[in-house]
Amino acid sequence: MIIDKPFLDFINEHAEDDVYGLLLKSDHFPGIDVRAAATSIVARKKLIQKVPDWAVVNSLFFPKTLNAEQASSWLTARYKQRFCDGNVTVDITGGYGVDSYYLSMVSSELHYIEADQEIFEATKHNFNTLGIKNVIFHNHTVKSGTLSGLGLPTASLLYIDPARRSESSKRLFAFDDCNPDILNIKDDLFLISRTILVKASPMLDITESLRLIPEICEVHILSVNNECKELLFLIKKGRDNSIENLPVFTVNYNKRCDEIFNFNFNEEKESNPEYIHEAPLVYLYEPNSSIVKSGAFSTIATSFNLRKLARHTHLYSSDTKISGFPGRVFNVIDSIEYKKKNIPGLREKYPKANIATRNFSLTPEELKRVLGISDGGDFYIFGCTTGDKRVLIVCKKAD
Repeated sequence: MIIDKPFLDFINEHAEDDVYGLLLKSDHFPGIDVRAAATSIVARKKLIQKVPDWAVVNSLFFPKTLNAEQASSWLTARYKQRFCDGNVTVDITGGYGVDSYYLSMVSSELHYIEADQEIFEATKHNFNTLGIKNVIFHNHTVKSGTLSGLGLPTASLLYIDPARRSESSKRLFAFDDCNPDILNIKDDLFLISRTILVKASPMLDITESLRLIPEICEVHILSVNNECKELLFLIKKGRDNSIENLPVFTVNYNKRCDEIFNFNFNEEKESNPEYIHEAPLVYLYEPNSSIVKSGAFSTIATSFNLRKLARHTHLYSSDTKISGFPGRVFNVIDSIEYKKKNIPGLREKYPKANIATRNFSLTPEELKRVLGISDGGDFYIFGCTTGDKRVLIVCKKAD
């Protein structure tokens, strides 16, 4: 479609309007593709939440909403800048270009490749509007045997974020379910760059990924506000990873600070934390989602001198408050054995609380129904196992 000034002016003028109302009145706006404009308005709202810098720029166009939902946030896109050395970067799955936008800032030249023509034209227009001058655009479908025909230069970094939804919108996460399938085109990618950065679903199994791609040399796990967003694999040609010594980098961005914790699998294997076999101590610690995804359940305990509640209960405790812990810290108020006779008293004492379970026989929803406690308030109740007992730990966030 033609992205002309009247169309862009219409989007800017109605950026805060109710899109359903616009669609109902579409015949009032002759010469304007109101449906396309409404889609762009919805997609823009999603994108500017992820990239606030774009909120102040008028005349950006986004023809599809799904791509906006799948785009990186500015935080995770900026994180990827560390993998650039200032030379040529190739992004073979460009999308709306959030990652390309930030990678281009630290690259001499960036090649953006996108198969969808509408997305391609829109992003090319948007980058021109944003004043990005060092990006070369390629409207092309990447599959086995096709990259060599694009005349791409040798790059110091090749970035790939495979599409993780099927045509029926079913969520996918295995490498060979995604498009493009990196397992099928890995050798083609190595012809362009000896270093590949792959963005994968947080649902992907890390150990299985290391088996499938032995050239993985680093794992990076990114969370925003304690929600795991991205799993990144750094791959180098000619490397054959030793899983035991493979470095894992975890980060959780939140309003308070950037929580960073790094380790390798050998450290996790050799860590021997102490365990608590009865009630927790004065403070309770819950690691953030990136650490949970990484599996650093023993290393986090030994690194911060904490005691683990049980081998399979990934909560920790101490008598004195440990600063700098990458996760939430609570003051323990009470610890009650999970028995039927104890439930009425708990309900009377704590009519409202935030419920969670770890290594427990019930889900949080099931436990909430059993306890008859409403959501919310300042109290937190963890259903978990310590030693051979199921317990309910009541706590509040530590100051």
